[in-house]
Amino acid sequence: MPTAVLFVHGRSQASDDEIARDPERLAAYVLAKKRKWLAGLSKGLIAAGRSALDESQVVFPFYGNTFADAIKDFEANGGRRPELEMLSTDAEAEEAKLVRTKVAALLDAADAIGYDPVKELSYTDPGVGLTPRDVEQEIGFGDALKLPIVRGALQFLSRKTGTPALIIERFLDDVAYYLELEDMRDKVLSVVERDLRETLPTGGDIVVVGHSLGSIVAYDLLTRLPPSQKVRMLVTAGSPLGFPIVQKNLLGKQPGRKPAVPAKVPTRPAAWLNAYDVLDIVALVHPLAGMFEESVPGQLIDERTHNPTGPHAIEDYLADPDIAVPISSALQE
Repeated sequence: MPTAVLFVHGRSQASDDEIARDPERLAAYVLAKKRKWLAGLSKGLIAAGRSALDESQVVFPFYGNTFADAIKDFEANGGRRPELEMLSTDAEAEEAKLVRTKVAALLDAADAIGYDPVKELSYTDPGVGLTPRDVEQEIGFGDALKLPIVRGALQFLSRKTGTPALIIERFLDDVAYYLELEDMRDKVLSVVERDLRETLPTGGDIVVVGHSLGSIVAYDLLTRLPPSQKVRMLVTAGSPLGFPIVQKNLLGKQPGRKPAVPAKVPTRPAAWLNAYDVLDIVALVHPLAGMFEESVPGQLIDERTHNPTGPHAIEDYLADPDIAVPISSALQE
């Protein structure tokens, strides 16, 4: 069988409940999502004078509804969404863990584009009276100054990137859920593994392409694939894998060391290609090269791109010939 390309989608892809209850409509919904990715890749390949990819070569596991349902179940059973205001409350242990991870990711993103809490709060919340000395001291998780600093970081990110604060928070919520709730992570990975196994029952070669939260899922997946599954290339786009809090929680991460390029990634230069748009809020911590332990120099490379319809749009990432052509070449090896 020809090499397949595995597309691993990101967050916020769930259908509405009416579609979810109708197998035919759900299948059409998932197919439309898959073809959106394929259209972007085909555009990039055709622009480079390459042939478009055949749909039969694409594996598109859809975990969107599984993830959304797991979050609903968590909340239905008494779990609370990790709102920033919970910083100043006595949250239960599991909820406090979610909030800590969400806050860490928020500060990672804000720091990446020069967040200065003293300067920011001087005109957004001057009553706080934050000083450089306050920031230099390690402000504890429960300190009264922590919430204004975090709120300031959210406002700063929203203003600098043009992304509504609610969208930023929902992304951070989902990252926290995936990283911190083991059962939720396992449900997502199980969907991807099941679909891959059903499509390629005897294993075979794949090129893995992960977008947004899906790039974390893709990384984790490569630590769990069976020996029969050979990976020819890893491509990540619009990825939060540069966030320190994300790296800390990746599967296989060794304490005190950088995360490693997954062992399944070929031991050759440019075997992992990471694409980012500088305006993509999910990929603000970039480039990834140098953040991961490589088996050979240049195993992980970065490609800066410009996405015309939206900084985080997967179809724009894949339509860039500098991203599409390496995927095509890996498929033809």
